[in-house]
Amino acid sequence: MASWRRKVLTWFPDLRREAERPDFTVYSAFFELLPRVRKAHQDGDTETLRRIYGFAEWCSRQKAKDLWNAAGVCFYEHLFDRHRSLWPEFVRWLSPQVVADCMGLWEWRLSAEELAEVRRLLAECRRPLYHEARGRTRRCT
Repeated sequence: MASWRRKVLTWFPDLRREAERPDFTVYSAFFELLPRVRKAHQDGDTETLRRIYGFAEWCSRQKAKDLWNAAGVCFYEHLFDRHRSLWPEFVRWLSPQVVADCMGLWEWRLSAEELAEVRRLLAECRRPLYHEARGRTRRCT
């Protein structure tokens, strides 16, 4: 069993039925997780946020193109599509490496005004949480 699939089964047990299907891909996983991350932000569900952002970050750091590409084009690229009021929370969960890797996607996808807002939020982020998504308990200040 692929390591990404084991992570999905462990971190998102409610996706077991889907994840055990042979046609379920890492791309499918991100299509399931993108709306969940928005809901978790709205609900203040930090544990779900840790798992989703942790999975996305893990995939983005893998050597296999299918993993980092899926994280980029199915998750990070679409993170800022909706819910502008949540953008300040989204940026807190993005590591500097993810931002560097995905800035080109956002430059291509977002309007000039939206991109300027994302850049401003990233620059002003004072309490990032991306370390928590990696399983660390210490927060940056």
